[in-house]
Amino acid sequence: MITLEDAKAHLRVQHSAEDALITALIDSAYRHAETRTGRVFDTQTRTLVLDGFGSTAGAIELPWTPVQSIESVDYVDPAGDTQTLNTPPLRLDTRQLYPLLMPQWDTDWPATIDEPESVTITATVGMNETPADVRAGLLLLIGHLYENRESVVIGTISSELPMGVSMLLDPYKIMRVG
Repeated sequence: MITLEDAKAHLRVQHSAEDALITALIDSAYRHAETRTGRVFDTQTRTLVLDGFGSTAGAIELPWTPVQSIESVDYVDPAGDTQTLNTPPLRLDTRQLYPLLMPQWDTDWPATIDEPESVTITATVGMNETPADVRAGLLLLIGHLYENRESVVIGTISSELPMGVSMLLDPYKIMRVG
């Protein structure tokens, strides 16, 4: 994760008057990289809410990559009571591009109430360490956003982002079809 101190050193900023702005730019750069690539680069907790487990033994494709661990799986049982599954018996298959969460071998997902939002999965996602090239791209983007608070027009050429940012993030991009 790029810290405020890292970003300030890159920007050559020595005062604290714009710390809130620089922190927001760090967050914005990470969100941009995540949207552009389909990957999560900083460790964080995410929640997925489902309308049930689907088929009784089926896998649930998690919408984040990478997934470090499953923190909790809560569901509303047919009686309307909230239950928590013990996560260690669950299987997390991280070999896929988007990890799969499944019940343990020879078991099924429990029954849920037939209502929307009856299952909540909480996971720790992201990379333990931001890759060096992604980190460089994020710092370039933070610098660009700090110096150019609007879109940039040079002569007749409009530039939203420095070309280096795209070049550094593109190797991590997940190609989406459909």
